[in-house]
Amino acid sequence: MNFRVQIFDKEGNFVSSFGEAGNATGFFARPKGIATDSFGNVYVVDALFHSVQVFNREGELLDYFGTQGQDNGQFWLPSGIFIDENNYIYIADSYNSRIQIYQIIKSATE
Repeated sequence: MNFRVQIFDKEGNFVSSFGEAGNATGFFARPKGIATDSFGNVYVVDALFHSVQVFNREGELLDYFGTQGQDNGQFWLPSGIFIDENNYIYIADSYNSRIQIYQIIKSATE
């Protein structure tokens, strides 16, 4: 319920944070999962926005995807995310009782 992402170094020391509560893209309503890709981008699953938001390391919004629904590419209270070493994104889509899989083609910053 902090509505933010906190970044720590390998020793556990606080480095920075970004985000705040809100009802728009770039804000958080109910963040539920976080992962990073091989480019260092940060992916945050938001259950109430039914979407995934992509930020750079400085916390700037790069992109987002997903809407509420039951079709492919839509989510209903997503609750978790994992990105593997091949940049496949696995999203736990809770109320749709499924895992949706995406692949990153290139860095959002390119």
